[in-house]
Amino acid sequence: MNNPEAIGDPGGYAADLAQLGLRGETLRQAIGASNTERALCSKKHAAPIAPGIYAYNGLVTSLSAQLGEEGWDRVNLAGVLPIMLNPETRVALGVTSGNYLTGLRKGPLQPSSRYAKGELTRKLVGRNVSPGQIEFLARSVFSADEPKDELAGYNLWLALVYFDQKKKEIRYEVSLPERLSAKGHVKDWYARITPPESYSVAADDFEISGDDPNDGFGPPDVVSVEPL
Repeated sequence: MNNPEAIGDPGGYAADLAQLGLRGETLRQAIGASNTERALCSKKHAAPIAPGIYAYNGLVTSLSAQLGEEGWDRVNLAGVLPIMLNPETRVALGVTSGNYLTGLRKGPLQPSSRYAKGELTRKLVGRNVSPGQIEFLARSVFSADEPKDELAGYNLWLALVYFDQKKKEIRYEVSLPERLSAKGHVKDWYARITPPESYSVAADDFEISGDDPNDGFGPPDVVSVEPL
């Protein structure tokens, strides 16, 4: 879809998030926690992708803690993919790294996930429907050789995050994927909820020089749907 539903205008940002059961401040705090965790890595002593791993963990941990207090449930699909579930809005929220278009509106251009996704994510995205069709979302379940059906009846939304080293900022959005590309990247969206530019998070404490701070943020989804 070249022109996903125009959700996310500055005036309606809070209202759009509220439809999912989210608050803008929750996301900002989680992004801040992510950046704090990333800054703990010393560029002299840490492994090359450690900053991204720390940042990813900081974001997941903060979202899990905050949303858990707001009535969301936490599940780990296939034992490794952390997903937050809102039983009232039927929203499942995952986290992934995005490319430089994350959080930006550039006409027909849309962001994509940084890493290719595995068959598990492909199946979950394949069950998504547009926001206007949510009441018709099929409550199908996985077959016996796939993970249990915690997400039956849910739309899987993704919180995309991009660390812009040049601009010293972290951009993010919450968007509903429509499909994956042939190579496994999420790049088509039913809807995108992008915050106003003033909601970007400054990242002046970047210690990384010459390395992409997005490396390691949300490892490639290679989870198999076969029994472990």
